[in-house]
Amino acid sequence: MRDDMFKVIVERPRQGARYAASPKLKNMPDAEAKHIGLKRHAIIGARHTKMLNENLAPLLRYLRRQRGRRWDAVFSEICTSLDTGSTVKMHVRQHIEDFVLTRISIGRDGEWMFEGQVLGRKGRWFRRRELFVDPRDGILKDMSVLEAMLALGKGGEQ
Repeated sequence: MRDDMFKVIVERPRQGARYAASPKLKNMPDAEAKHIGLKRHAIIGARHTKMLNENLAPLLRYLRRQRGRRWDAVFSEICTSLDTGSTVKMHVRQHIEDFVLTRISIGRDGEWMFEGQVLGRKGRWFRRRELFVDPRDGILKDMSVLEAMLALGKGGEQ
């Protein structure tokens, strides 16, 4: 993983309003507000609040290139660049679960489960990710491999 991955991911302007348009109370949605501070006015009167705007594409590209490697090795490389000392770095680490299905377990009857639900069962939905960690060998694999296994009935219930 690149040494400057944190800077590549996070250095992007934040989205949202910086301030409310005008501190005139006649435009406020709450007519009862007579005297409020400018900070509270900006929170109430602004259309959009500030939010983080990470560029997660480099992290996703890195994860895609790591297919076929053990997840423990991949995650330890990520942890060296994105340690828990910074709130923003920890927030970026939490986004890994948006791309990788990591906590798959094998049930008593051999079915593959995620968060207590059997994968591949009809009528069950789980958020689609691009990669998963195979619980048998701990290798990072493409989600199409899991979908093919579930379709054949080797990994989950039909």
